[in-house]
Amino acid sequence: MKRERILIPLFVLIVFSTQIYSQRTEDNSIDQAELKTILTKCAEYCVKLGNSALDFVCIEEINEKINRTREISSVWEPSYKDRKPIEKNKYIYDYQFIKKRQKMDETRILLEVNGMKKNEKNADLKTRAFIYQNVLFGPVELIDKIIQQYYDYTVRNEELFKGEEAVVIEAIPKPGKEQGYLPYGKIWIKKADFSILKIEWNQKTVRSFKAVEKIAKRYNAEPKIIIFTEFDFEKKGIRFPSRHVIIEMYVQEDGTEFIRSETTVIYKDYKFFTVETEVKY
Repeated sequence: MKRERILIPLFVLIVFSTQIYSQRTEDNSIDQAELKTILTKCAEYCVKLGNSALDFVCIEEINEKINRTREISSVWEPSYKDRKPIEKNKYIYDYQFIKKRQKMDETRILLEVNGMKKNEKNADLKTRAFIYQNVLFGPVELIDKIIQQYYDYTVRNEELFKGEEAVVIEAIPKPGKEQGYLPYGKIWIKKADFSILKIEWNQKTVRSFKAVEKIAKRYNAEPKIIIFTEFDFEKKGIRFPSRHVIIEMYVQEDGTEFIRSETTVIYKDYKFFTVETEVKY
């Protein structure tokens, strides 16, 4: 039976400041100069990430919960009657990522499914609600030097994120650019070195967001998809994913929220074979 998966590209803090800086302020303002510095330094980080040679493995642990109670009780998805109303799955993969020049290779060995040992090489993601890919390169999609021409950036605030002083900026496609596919969202940037600590993607970043809207219409609700990636592991100035979370919920007119699916991906036990970060401008 075909799975109803949705494609993701490729993801409470202490507030120090709530000042708002806009990329579109006057050129001679201090705020504009500060934002330009942030964008320049982040672009340099993306160049380092984009030009790096990488070879590493880690454990990718995925916990997924899907609530189909509303579909099963509804006439609009009779096929769901053959499925469990609440489905929980746990997948463990040996994840390998190799990048040489511009070629990237993301492979998995499936080690375990719901406690049952496996040894499936070149395995696909078995998740039923959402799929995703190359979360490591999320920063390049939002703030790379070439990409920046397509976005307006705004500094939202400064926060303490897991003990690190960070500035939070939001990237939004420029008027007229939103017609094509451009991912966007908020970016947590480490103030000390301008590396990326976290990305929170706007829900419309979901490539098949129309499928989400279709489900929302059937629920007579508004979609509220929360997607974020955290980058806790650092090696030679590059930050690697530690957690990728996708929460699919729908909000009724009275404010009631129904969570249809939750997917949490944990990356751990990294082993690095190659991390070369020579930058050529």
